Amino acid sequence: MKNFILFIALIFISLQAIGQADNENRLTPWHIGFKLGGNISKLDPNDTFIPNITPRNKMGIAFAGLVTYDLHKNVSIVSGLNITTRGYRIVNDTVAISNKIKQTYAAVQIPLGLSFRQYSSPHSSSFFAEEIGGVLNYSFRKDANTLYNSEKQQVRIIETGGNKFYPMIYGGLLMGRTSNKGKRTEYGVTYYHTFGTEINLKVSSGEFYNKSFPLNYNGSNLQFTFRYYFNTGNFQKSNEYFY
Repeated sequence: MKNFILFIALIFISLQAIGQADNENRLTPWHIGFKLGGNISKLDPNDTFIPNITPRNKMGIAFAGLVTYDLHKNVSIVSGLNITTRGYRIVNDTVAISNKIKQTYAAVQIPLGLSFRQYSSPHSSSFFAEEIGGVLNYSFRKDANTLYNSEKQQVRIIETGGNKFYPMIYGGLLMGRTSNKGKRTEYGVTYYHTFGTEINLKVSSGEFYNKSFPLNYNGSNLQFTFRYYFNTGNFQKSNEYFY
């Protein structure tokens, strides 16, 4: 009888210890974190380009403060505040030195979307994920601007019109890991697309700028990032969970 009572007591102590450990790791649906990375933007090549003038990739930066709410272990609502730099480069292949014009635009963005995670097993901490959503974008740039490739000014770009504030959509693929304390790391690639025109460009070259063609820069870009999230339950003291 004494052995039975001791056995029951040991089981009770073990369950209480497990319960306290779970309470110490109790998680909330909320995560906050940050995003760091870069992006690639470019003017779309089309038939309006005159010979020897071509578009090139433009590298930019991307960072953000993020907040997520877990609807389920596998589904989260994601929002935050993004800061990005994007732009374009145009190269005149007939000029040996100072043959390019490059432009950079900074923007602030508010995203709202969903992230869908798939784990390899119920007990796995690693996952693959897809994300989709929309973005409100506001660009900090001049409404009108004139750019030259060098002091000799063989190539000129006149920027006019366009939109500073416009919506975008995005979709991406991620891979990551979630710890038992709810900390989440993600690596991924996301494409941001807009159907509008951020700014109108008129590119001119030749003697007296007699060769010209129009372009439209729309702000679409491919973004590659690292993300890190904290579960908000980790900011509370463990004894707050005891009753």
